Amino acid sequence: MENRWGETIYKARRAKGLSQSQLSKLIGVSRQTVSQWENDKFQPSSEKIDLLCQVLELSREEFVGEAGGASRDSANLERRTRRQKFFTILIAVLSAAAVILAIITVLMGFICLTSNTGDMMDNSYSIPQYVFYVVLAVTLILMLADVGVIARKNK
Repeated sequence: MENRWGETIYKARRAKGLSQSQLSKLIGVSRQTVSQWENDKFQPSSEKIDLLCQVLELSREEFVGEAGGASRDSANLERRTRRQKFFTILIAVLSAAAVILAIITVLMGFICLTSNTGDMMDNSYSIPQYVFYVVLAVTLILMLADVGVIARKNK
């Protein structure tokens, strides 16, 4: 298992014989902040990393190298967040397009498939029926694509 920020801070703090309270006073944060760092709930800022390195007598390279897994986790979290935003926008666009096309399809269905002269199928708006079927097919494909994107997002 990779080392994380918290494990690196905990080991270095213990090696120096410091309590969380003592370390927190030396770097100007609360004891709870040190605890959250050690439990990998939060990562220290760049400024605090410099102070931690100074107080714990670690080089920045040692600190970052030992806690490299945490920086990878942070990068992965950022990628996942961007991916979720992308899929959310894509789903919204596909859903809006599907709804608009569905409304157009229903209207075209009434125009193409109803008659104005009783028993005869008369298309007084001169829209060929195949156009209706093409729009219907595109609408269904768009809805299926929307379902596919939703399923992929939830992976």
